[in-house]
Amino acid sequence: MQYRQEIDGLRAVAVLPVILFHAGFSWFSGGYVGVDVFFVISGYLITSILVDELDKGTFSIVSFYERRARRILPALFFVMLCCLPFAWIWMVPTQFQDFSKALTAISLFSSNLLFWKQSGYFAPAAEENPLLHTWSLGVEEQFYIIFPVLLLFLWRFGRRPVFYSVIALTALSLLAAEWGWRNAPSANFYLLPTRAWELGAGALCALLLARRALKPSTTLSLIGLGLILYSILFFDENVPFPSLYTLVPVIGTALIVIYGSASTFTARLLSQKVLVGVGLISFSAYLWHQPLLAFARIKSASSPEWPLMAGLSLLSLVLAQFSWKYVEAPFRKRGSMGSRKAIFIASAVASFGFITTGMYGDATNGLPARLNLTPMQQDYLATARKSSYRKECHSNNSYVIPPEQACQYNQLNGSVAVLGDSHAVELAYAVAQSLDATTGVQHFSFSGCAPAYLSNADTPCATWTRKTVDYLARHDTIRQVVVIYRIHAALWGDHRDSYPALPNSTTAEERHESLRSLEAMLDVLVQAGKQVIYVAQAPELPFFIDQEVYRLGGSPEVIKGVNLDWWERRTAYFKRHFSPAEGVVVIRPESVLCGIETCFAGQNGKAFYFDDDHLSLEGARKVAELIATAINTPKP
Repeated sequence: MQYRQEIDGLRAVAVLPVILFHAGFSWFSGGYVGVDVFFVISGYLITSILVDELDKGTFSIVSFYERRARRILPALFFVMLCCLPFAWIWMVPTQFQDFSKALTAISLFSSNLLFWKQSGYFAPAAEENPLLHTWSLGVEEQFYIIFPVLLLFLWRFGRRPVFYSVIALTALSLLAAEWGWRNAPSANFYLLPTRAWELGAGALCALLLARRALKPSTTLSLIGLGLILYSILFFDENVPFPSLYTLVPVIGTALIVIYGSASTFTARLLSQKVLVGVGLISFSAYLWHQPLLAFARIKSASSPEWPLMAGLSLLSLVLAQFSWKYVEAPFRKRGSMGSRKAIFIASAVASFGFITTGMYGDATNGLPARLNLTPMQQDYLATARKSSYRKECHSNNSYVIPPEQACQYNQLNGSVAVLGDSHAVELAYAVAQSLDATTGVQHFSFSGCAPAYLSNADTPCATWTRKTVDYLARHDTIRQVVVIYRIHAALWGDHRDSYPALPNSTTAEERHESLRSLEAMLDVLVQAGKQVIYVAQAPELPFFIDQEVYRLGGSPEVIKGVNLDWWERRTAYFKRHFSPAEGVVVIRPESVLCGIETCFAGQNGKAFYFDDDHLSLEGARKVAELIATAINTPKP
């Protein structure tokens, strides 16, 4: 196929916003759509090559995979290798274990499956994952395992059946994405079935242009560029992705591919030397940027300042130029750097090395022996524990426990219930330990589920909340209900994105709904004759507790968390607007977790948290003692 400079320029338009988005620059709130632009370009270029070879009768599956190996693996493996020493030195065991899992998954082109299971792309912890961006390579390579074989099979029936088959499959994938963001958002983001339509859109461009000259249109190609830029500047993490919204950058890219020939203003703009240069190294730049930014966040005690992130963004381009010139380019030409057999053998050996390294790091729980710990550090880490019942007793979107099947501690049909989101898990167990063994405690919790009692949404969280509150209200055997939520995150957003500034990532309507739902839940339970104890949210931390333990070193008697002034500002809105029903007992964890000026993450070898916001069993016990006192205190 004929080389098109404007496509390389379009790669630059795709990769630069991705880098700046991951660097934390808010002007590029939709910079993540650059990946979607890449998908369309990839679908177009690869399909163009495949169609050309099928036309000439020269297509070979083995040759295709040799090209993919030469194109992807040298630079990918080089970056992974460079990451290893920094991961070894700077990562705490939990991080290194996750890093090790990623080494294995990437080598098997399944990192998207791993990250789907582990976390969300926009979650704060994702910013410290140096290999998170490889999910898109997993999607692409899974697509290219299937698509060439499918194309070869369909080709015997003629071009028209091929074209309409690709249209049908692309449409089905788009419909799956539209369903997926509502019902399984994490799977929708990471998995091939809901991403294939973007590559399919590029394939359709290639099939439309096969045997046809480009039809130049400055207007349509400019509209396409405008659609891409609009999505980069005005989309954000609240836009469901992929979904029908993703059509904006995908259609924009397709318009440039189809109508942006060299004679158009758009093509001339994209063919500027700087853009083409960045486009040529865009793959290496994409590989380098996330490790640089993630390791900077891991190494920093607080969020790195923007000058550092800007410098690292620039450094990713410098390293990209190096790896493109000395790693990518030498391998890309067939016959260079060894025969086909040598390339396949080298790829297999390198993959085996990364897989075994990753499996070892995972099996040893992140190789804690790498790091020398004092006895005090060991004590802190040993007590930064979550409940052993978190997996089996805690609901989420894909594992909903009906209220009738709630976990029970001490005794069956207990008189005490603990209700809430993930902050209720450790507290439920700690409350059971704090009460007499003859007092049963029932556990009702749903991960990431903000108060949704008044919500009309048909989501697993809202449905579970309504059913559970009604269940608690109906059952006379339940006499006390302890309610706890990470309410400030529901009202304002996660603090890790903005600390030490206060987060503000929700709307006034969302805040109103969460607060009124919480009050309505408490009111319903009070009206049902329950003793209701509301436990306010525990102070959050500006770090993950295990990382801070390693960072501090030595034998710190106290690990400081947020200062009390910040926490007072974080909670001010809630304290002003929260109006619980009469009789609700309010317990504030800061009374046992904070001093005069600061709150504590741990003291005297005991960690009060197991991450950056969830209380550990040790911390939960301190709060549970207050709850036990309230339960055991007779009503006046």
